[in-house]
Amino acid sequence: MAEIKATDRLAELDSLRGLAALGVVFYHFFCRYPVPPLPKDKLFFQLFGYFTIPEWYLGLMPVYLFFMISGFVIFFTAEKCKTVAEFAYRRFSRLYPVYWGAIIVLTIATLLNSQSQSISAGQFLVNLTMIQGYFGVPHISGVFWSLSVELSFYFLIAAMIRFELMPHYKYVMLVWSVLTFLYGFFPAPNPIPWPIVYILALDYGHCFVFGICVYELRRARIAGIEKTDWLVLLLIAFSIASNLIRYPATIFVILSILQVIFYIAATRSVPVLRNGILVYLGGISYALYLVHELLGILVMDMLALPRLLEIALALGVALLAAVALTNWVERPSMNWLRVHRPAWTR
Repeated sequence: MAEIKATDRLAELDSLRGLAALGVVFYHFFCRYPVPPLPKDKLFFQLFGYFTIPEWYLGLMPVYLFFMISGFVIFFTAEKCKTVAEFAYRRFSRLYPVYWGAIIVLTIATLLNSQSQSISAGQFLVNLTMIQGYFGVPHISGVFWSLSVELSFYFLIAAMIRFELMPHYKYVMLVWSVLTFLYGFFPAPNPIPWPIVYILALDYGHCFVFGICVYELRRARIAGIEKTDWLVLLLIAFSIASNLIRYPATIFVILSILQVIFYIAATRSVPVLRNGILVYLGGISYALYLVHELLGILVMDMLALPRLLEIALALGVALLAAVALTNWVERPSMNWLRVHRPAWTR
């Protein structure tokens, strides 16, 4: 087995990120559009012709994988940041420029389609902040909801940096895991106030925690540490338990398989996940995730072709837009911002 270095950029995680983005794209294009979605209690999918699962989980499971990867990657970044300003600047340079580019592309595409719902100036401006979900302002694209969850995770990490809790992160994660478990344990109406649920991302905290734990396991493996870290194992147990009490049995099994795949990809060399096409797809995955839903709807709304051909064209447009945003906005802006990084972020 090839040696795994702490400084390596994991091609395997890039590939998983790309596959997750493609999973969300296929879910939206095949299952949700252009047919108006049914009420959730009528949306079910026959898995392998036998197991029945709620259809919306087909779109959510790849997002859960995104959150696990985010827990791994963001914690790796946070450990290198000495101040909140440095952490915030790194996240800003990674997320916002291409996000703004995507909003501009989606707004222009919406304006060109007379049948689509209009975007008000206020909605456009508030969406530029990425915190519209906290104030009940509609997202320009439905997939933006997950960015609010990511920001909640970032706020928690920033607070840990600010109050010098990073050396004691396992205990902070334990408190977060307990709250996440309790939130999933109690039926509605939940005793935990919704502002706390939203700010602490208690719906998805167990995914981030699992990603952080896998990062810790990888780091121990690189360092050759064989001693069992029981606190990390406890955190993993809480994450698995949160899956168990929240989801139907079939979903729990699928999520457990995703966790195993993620663990293997993050801690070992997996040749199949080092495929150049998959790694490239991972490189454009953020832009693809941002633009695919609304662009896909607009393309399919304008066409009157066989269903599969409409989907193929919508996918082609989304991929082209993602490549353009990645090459012309995301990478140049991130490089420029990091080269011209102001002194106050150091």
